[in-house]
Amino acid sequence: MLDQAASGPQPGRPRDPRLDAAMVRATLELLTERGYNDLSLAAVADRAGTTTTALYRRWSSKAELVMDAVFRTEGEDVVAETDDFAADLAKMIRWSVETICRPLALAAIVGMLGESRDERSARAATAAVASQRTEARIERAQHSGQLRTDVDPSVLASMVSGPVLHMAFTGRARDVDDAWIDGLVRCVLGGVFDDAANSFPWLPGGARHEPHAEVPD
Repeated sequence: MLDQAASGPQPGRPRDPRLDAAMVRATLELLTERGYNDLSLAAVADRAGTTTTALYRRWSSKAELVMDAVFRTEGEDVVAETDDFAADLAKMIRWSVETICRPLALAAIVGMLGESRDERSARAATAAVASQRTEARIERAQHSGQLRTDVDPSVLASMVSGPVLHMAFTGRARDVDDAWIDGLVRCVLGGVFDDAANSFPWLPGGARHEPHAEVPD
């Protein structure tokens, strides 16, 4: 097994990234096959060719393991940062789509909602990392003059994943495509009124929205 030589490691011994990857892969496979409630650390260890002791060296609970396996919070697509905030926002929304609109992600969310209050609180703190990084990105865009300073960063950050969660939990994840993401970016940055400026050249058909013609009585 992968971890036979790892039993009783010396303090400070570096973790084996191959073993970490095997554990994560096993977690995703079993979560897909069995769902959250029937997922066990023993089964993950067996599938990964290691021991539960090795798992507990890395994660304190099943919920923490699933959270790390399913919802990563690192990567340039989690919080994109270029000179084009509209393009960055689309990229961050796309990361939310790829993360949330998967059957195993929904299984993980539903399963973790059934955990104890303390466990839910701990996972909520982990989940907040990506949101906090997004808020910091928005604040930097405000300081650089890309966004109005009277916009609440927490409100704008909620528009990255909030609408995606809505689509996922209402069974409409299949409707989320590039056109849907582009439309969300328009609504977030340009508003939905006829006189709002919605000119984003990088989007398909990114011309200013024209007011609807009045329909005669």
